[in-house]
Amino acid sequence: MIRTIRRPVALALVLLTATVLTACGSGPSRADSAALVGDRSIGLDPVQAEIRWLLDNVEQAEQAQEQNKLDQFGREVVRSRVVHELVTVAAEREGLEVDPREVDRLIHDNGGVRAIARSTFSEPSRVRGVVRDQLLLQQLTERYRDRLSVRMVGAMVTESSVEATAERSARDLGERIARNPDEAERIIAENGHQPVTEELTLGRTLDRDPELATTAVFGAGEGTVVVIQPSRQRTGWLVALVRDRTVGAPGSGESAAREDGAGQAQQVNPQLRYLAGMRQLQPIAEELGVRINPRYGVWDSAALAPAPSDEELTGYLLESRTVRP
Repeated sequence: MIRTIRRPVALALVLLTATVLTACGSGPSRADSAALVGDRSIGLDPVQAEIRWLLDNVEQAEQAQEQNKLDQFGREVVRSRVVHELVTVAAEREGLEVDPREVDRLIHDNGGVRAIARSTFSEPSRVRGVVRDQLLLQQLTERYRDRLSVRMVGAMVTESSVEATAERSARDLGERIARNPDEAERIIAENGHQPVTEELTLGRTLDRDPELATTAVFGAGEGTVVVIQPSRQRTGWLVALVRDRTVGAPGSGESAAREDGAGQAQQVNPQLRYLAGMRQLQPIAEELGVRINPRYGVWDSAALAPAPSDEELTGYLLESRTVRP
């Protein structure tokens, strides 16, 4: 069975769809690159060839071309290939591996290579890699769920006015906090909001507020001001200063998880494990740098995907000076 993920607004990746398999800036400096991930080049010709395959084999791609919306498929192809590069780095660093027999089983259970190629908008030659990436991302979530914690202070901005939309107001507030992070609580209060300080662990958040667990809050580094729409259930924009992002040593969170009951929580479904694992690629993307060929748009750090332009980003990650402990 192939299960379709319906992305919340905060995670809109300018995709038509995204699937998880279950067992039931400025352009790249190289003219022949569709994108650069650090010093790794994603070739322009293979991306164009994959788009041509989609046009010949995927009805939605043909319809998109007729509606002059084929660029959405181009961005999805580039997104998938950028994710592959980032996952490869993450797997090397974390020592993650996937049993090839598990890849074979998922391909079989989900209708075979061509069926998966059509549903994931990937040409057949990339299907095994796409399936492997999904499994690695789920492993990445399990690797971090009891070790990752985030301490932040922030507020929700929901009001719109004639002068500014909620998005504009949230970004303005985020920029003020980024200029003076040590005064975050005061700045939030002066803007008419109640400051909220929280310390969140990935595991508990996956259980209690799973959409938040998949957002940039859990990928941003210390001192980053995150301005995002965190949920499709809640209106408004979250403005949050990440005061601290801590990753404990392997096994360091197990006893705490048992004490607060997280160790007894229900199994997180593959979709959420995939999305939460994606978020753990954010620090790697920021470290290496991701540059997109302008024909495919710009890199949206909040969405971990290409966006059509700087005016169409799904959120903002604002750097601030170092916050005092």
